[in-house]
Formats: sequence, C-alpha cells, structure tokens
Amino acid sequence: MNVLMYFCAMISSLIHFQQVTRSTNRDMEEWVRANGQSDRALPELYTLAAGFQEAGRGQGSNRWCSEAGQNLLASFYFRPPLLAARQFCFNQFFTLAVRRLLLAYLPEVQVKWPNDIYVGDKKLAGILIEHAVQGEKLRYTIAGIGLNVNQQDFPSDLPNPVSLRQLLGHPLEVDELLQQLHTTLTEDYAQFKSTPPDVLQQNYLSALYRKDCYFLYNIENKIVTAKITGVDEFGRLLLLAHDGTPYCCGMKEVKYIL
Repeated sequence: MNVLMYFCAMISSLIHFQQVTRSTNRDMEEWVRANGQSDRALPELYTLAAGFQEAGRGQGSNRWCSEAGQNLLASFYFRPPLLAARQFCFNQFFTLAVRRLLLAYLPEVQVKWPNDIYVGDKKLAGILIEHAVQGEKLRYTIAGIGLNVNQQDFPSDLPNPVSLRQLLGHPLEVDELLQQLHTTLTEDYAQFKSTPPDVLQQNYLSALYRKDCYFLYNIENKIVTAKITGVDEFGRLLLLAHDGTPYCCGMKEVKYIL
C-alpha cells in the first residue's frame, strides 16, 4: 500500500501531514519497506505527522490515546551510523533532543526510562523507537512521538497524563511546535554523530527521572524499595535495592510505582 495516497498536505519538503492515520510509525514502516531499496528512499529526518491516530501505539502492547487535532503525533526516519549493539545511544539522543525543545517552555523536564518525557510525576510525552537491524548494524530507525499539547481531558484509565496547555495555562500551535521539534532534531542529530557515548550517557543520566533517590518498584513481581543508579550500554535500567541487592532490568522486568 502506498502511504503517500493518504497525505493531504505538505508542510515542508521533509514534513508531511495526514489528517487521520492508523499509526504514524506503522505507516512510515510500510513506506520504508516499499521504497527503501529504490532511488526514492526516504531522506533522513523525513517526518510523517497526523492529526489523529486510530491505533496509536506506545511501548510494547500499550496504546496511545490522543484527542483529534489537539496533540503532536509524528514519526521521524533516520539511518543512524551505529552498530546494533549500540542502538540505545540513539534512544538517548532522541529523548534528550525532545527534552531540549521542551525546556524552552518549561523549567523542569525529565526523561523517564527508557523514552518517556515527564514533568514532575506527570507524563507529557511518550516515545516509541523502532530499529531495523541488518547484520551488525542499524539499517534504519523510526522514532515516533506523542506529545500532549492542547488536550485537557484524558481517559480516566490513564494514570498520570498532562499537557503543555495544562502546564502553561494557554494553548499552543501544534504545527509550529512540530517545526521547532524538527529543527531541534536536525541540529542535535548532527552533533550526535560525533558525540562520544560516554558524554551522551552522562547527559542522559543527568536528566533521568528518579535517579539516585529511593522509590517503590515492581521488580520480578516483587515490590522493592530501590534507587536508580544508571543505565548500561544496552539500555537496561540499573537499580540498587535498599537492602543492597543490585538489579539490571529490561523493558518488561520493572514497573514504576507512581
């Protein structure tokens, strides 16, 4: 299926908008698979944005709920010069770039491992990063974001959402915010290619939500009082329990108790 059939407007040469989509990540993936081997392969930072997603996705099997026309919903295409084993470096770059943009609006913004954007204990944005691996290297990456911009009423089953409008007290132009995000990603991606991994790691850890403070977590179906001490090179979360027990957790092995 040609995803371009659904495009209803062009914002710029790299940013395309469609009113309704199933999922921006899914549509981007279909376009890449259909054209990735041809001379029409997508340029880096190609962006697909939408006003509404019929089947928005979060991490794993989580869904992403968004009121039509109120929020920033977009996916970005990259070809990172990374080994597959270092793919979490890209996740760090992307989340830090989103955070840098939001710090122009808010005094305090943190990254909740692995890819969420938090203000206090509230979730402002969710990020879904999907890597395609070829051999030992990344072939391409699709990074999707759902940023709560103007929505004020959220489904009751969402535990802690918040929007920029709720935090700032006034609405924002979603298309302008998208342009700003694209510019920020373009600038930071150029720097990312020459940034040493240890510098990226330091920047990520300095922005990490709940780092070095004790909180409750569900680890291996057990409630544990622990503090986050870091993230390893594969993106696993490192925690130290109050009793001195160390933990190294992947995505589905730890849950924050908020």
